[in-house]
Amino acid sequence: MKSFEVCGHRGEVFWDLLSAKYNVGPEPQQGYFVAIVCDGEMVLLLGDKTKEAYSQTRAKPAAVEATLLSRKEHVFGKKHFITKAQFGETGKAHDIVIECQTTAPRAPYLRISVDKQLLVQIKNLEWKFRGNQTVQVDGIPVEVFWDVHNWIFNSGSRRHSNANATFMFTTCSGTETSPKKKSNAINWSGDLNGNISVMKLAGTRSLNLAKDMANLSGSSLMLHAWRSE
Repeated sequence: MKSFEVCGHRGEVFWDLLSAKYNVGPEPQQGYFVAIVCDGEMVLLLGDKTKEAYSQTRAKPAAVEATLLSRKEHVFGKKHFITKAQFGETGKAHDIVIECQTTAPRAPYLRISVDKQLLVQIKNLEWKFRGNQTVQVDGIPVEVFWDVHNWIFNSGSRRHSNANATFMFTTCSGTETSPKKKSNAINWSGDLNGNISVMKLAGTRSLNLAKDMANLSGSSLMLHAWRSE
């Protein structure tokens, strides 16, 4: 347990990873909990050991349930990059596979699959190294952004092994659920044809987050993909 103080309020962090089970990556999948308690109230609880968490912390349930707003993850691979994500507060965790070919002899391309279903396929990637596309997962519009500029244009340099690509998945659930209406709900600024990066889009999203969340609930997943040669 670790304690801290913020604006005169006492906070405590509890965790139990002793029996945690892992799949691919450092994030535990089951058999664990991480809890943050503030002034005796459970403000954040992660993991499936809910009873153990409340027993150990002796905290009361929060008046408002926590909502996931954003998550950042680093993934590693040669050509395929794999992670898991949940779209929607009650949806299941989905397997996301990003496949990116940037070197000869094949022409550069990008494919993004969810649960083995191909949702995004970009050819002529040397001209479309930045962009976005709306897909449907669990009936929820998911906006997918990609920025593989470093992989395309640093492929012949020594910096290639240290270059990363960035992918972002954003969801917005509310009264407006169609992709067309959703795209009007948040004002994305910039030209997605090459003059703005996913990182800049993420900054725009953060600046407008408070205003957006007043009427919409959603979350974003930021993936930094690193090539392991």
